[in-house]
Order: sequence, then C-alpha cells, then structure tokens
Amino acid sequence: MKVFNKIVAIYREILSLIGGFFFLAFCFCVLVQIIARNLLPSAPSWTEEAARYTFIYMVAFGCGVAILKDEFVFVEFLKDTLNAHKMYTVNKIIRLLVTVAMLVMSLFVLFKSEPTFAFLKFRMVSTAMQIPMQYIYFSQILMFSFLSISCVLRIIMMIRDWKIIPESEEQKMMEEVEEQVGEAAK
Repeated sequence: MKVFNKIVAIYREILSLIGGFFFLAFCFCVLVQIIARNLLPSAPSWTEEAARYTFIYMVAFGCGVAILKDEFVFVEFLKDTLNAHKMYTVNKIIRLLVTVAMLVMSLFVLFKSEPTFAFLKFRMVSTAMQIPMQYIYFSQILMFSFLSISCVLRIIMMIRDWKIIPESEEQKMMEEVEEQVGEAAK
C-alpha cells in the first residue's frame, strides 16, 4: 500500500501544481482587467476571455484533487448526524455509493458525449483571442478523465480504510499538519 499511497500523492501533486498554475494565470488576467478598467481609457478585450479559459482549466485539474482529498460538497449535517449516532458504516456506505455514482456519471459523459463535443469537425475560434475552441473544449475531456481516475483511486482508498473509525475533526487536522511538516522536513 505504500506504493499506492506514493502514486496517489504524486498524481495529486501533479494535478495541484498544474491547477495552481492556471489559478495564478487566472489571477493575473483578472488583475490586468481590474487595473486596465481603472487606469486605462479602455480595457483590453482578451483579459475576460483569458480569465474564463484559465478558470475552466483550473477547475478541470482541481476536481481530481477535490475527490482525492474528499473535499467535494457533501451534506455535512448528514455526515455529522450519522457519526454522532455512531453509524459509521452507514456513512461510509453512503459516501462510497456517491463516489461510485460520480464515477459512473463521469465515465458516461467522457465516453458518450464529450468526444463529439470536444473534437469539432469545423473550425471555431474564440472571439477576442482567436484560440481554436477545440483547445477550450478539450478541458472537459481532461476534467472527466481526471474525475474518473480520482474516483477510482478514492474508492480504493475508501475500501482500504473501511475498518478505520473516524476521528474528530481536530485530530484529523492535527495529523494532516504533522504529515505535512514531516513531508516538508524530507
């Protein structure tokens, strides 16, 4: 399992770094847009489009990380109520079923609808930057691919950790901080 943990950590780190790059590019585009609107007579038209496209790619890479870190939106009151009543198995089953449903949905979208949508047969370009739209639509292929891979890895992690009883949130955060400090020391 150490090899599996290492593979997951490397995969998550790669997605985080690339997603972080697109986040910085998004921030740069928005900053240029704000400065240009306030200080120049007219703002460049490409900034809004570039911000939109970098945001799309940021989400495409970030969704895989969110699955692996178990940070997708979840009904917290349900989780907290089940854990308070010591119904850990029910909580785990619900989370596993939700992850499996996300995997099925992302695979369906990836194989049934995305190829015809992302690989257009005619040339279409963006308005301001003249970027071929195939590059923009390809982000959806990436997103559902990373989402599928991350769901599979998350399901394996959930099955592996099935017998572990959840700790309090404070203990989890302390362990994560200690783990990050340990990784930084290496």
